Amino acid sequence: MKKIQTVGLLTLLSLLPFVSQATLTDSGLTIEPYLQRLTKHAVTILARTDEAQTVTLYYHKVGAANWKSKTEDDADTEHRYRLTSLKRGYEYEYYLENSSGEALTQIHTFTTQKDITNDNPLRVAVFGDSGVGTTTQYEVASEVTSWKPELILHTGDIAYSSGTEQEFIDYVFTAYSNLFSEIPFYGSIGNHDYTTEEAEPYKDLFETPANGDDEDYYSFNYDNIHFVSLNSNLDYSVDSEMYNWLEADLADTNKKWIIVFFHHPPYSSGDHGSTTDMQDTIVPLFEEHNVDLVLNGHDHNYERFDKINGVQYIVTGGGGNSLYEMGTELDESALFLSENHFVGLTISNASIELEAIDEDGFMFDSLTLE
Repeated sequence: MKKIQTVGLLTLLSLLPFVSQATLTDSGLTIEPYLQRLTKHAVTILARTDEAQTVTLYYHKVGAANWKSKTEDDADTEHRYRLTSLKRGYEYEYYLENSSGEALTQIHTFTTQKDITNDNPLRVAVFGDSGVGTTTQYEVASEVTSWKPELILHTGDIAYSSGTEQEFIDYVFTAYSNLFSEIPFYGSIGNHDYTTEEAEPYKDLFETPANGDDEDYYSFNYDNIHFVSLNSNLDYSVDSEMYNWLEADLADTNKKWIIVFFHHPPYSSGDHGSTTDMQDTIVPLFEEHNVDLVLNGHDHNYERFDKINGVQYIVTGGGGNSLYEMGTELDESALFLSENHFVGLTISNASIELEAIDEDGFMFDSLTLE
């Protein structure tokens, strides 16, 4: 865990009136705090410790004099705090403290959902096929951090090689702790994540805006954007449970932009190639309901297509794992690169500006959707 440097300790203690004279302690955090289910007025903050303990979360609006707190009823290794009645578009600070009054974390910040305008767009980072612990994964993560997103989407294969809890700890939460502590993360389940108990560790670790109690697929809104995450390991044939849910979900939204993300690509020139049966099942739903952008992984490369029946498809599977070369090039393919990268989306009322950025910070592709 990253400790606050000694030079900043007096400042920290002056801000934290409830903390004893002890410094930041060796906390026993196995997973540092991470954000889930951010809305206009609420957020969930989760963390885990190696031993059961009672942990208090302190939070307030940036600039406020006093801290509010939430304390768990019982000692546990899994810590959850749902903060409600927050102000829209405000920045908040928070930190965790143990029952001895010792700070377990540095002060982190988050911002509730804002009003999106042309002058104040939303910045969304997207990547996939990442959780392997490679140097490249950390380089891509560093570029994501520098880009300063406000939301993170993942196109699946979050934790290799089989999506166990320990692999999530070692290759996901360790790699992205600085991002996850301040930026909400929304995943989709890849085939490697699905290997262990049909993605049970993923479902246990992440608190998604789920369809009922089902963590396999979900949707959520951020102002004028409707996001949909699917589990492409499930049955997506016509009249399947997920197909029917997706059809109803897309029919129900009236948002300006619709963005769908999941693992297996309907169209791909990469090593795995297209998931062709999708083209007769869920793809017609995308076309019927005017989906703007579909983001996939699975093939470890970047590929942008010309619009296919009005829908923009992007394969972004270069988050850190070894790369794939082109297989059979599709006629609709506009650009294919075997490159580690992430995709940045800058979304306003007028447009979606897409940038593809490699592990060295070089923007090698861009696109505007209007």
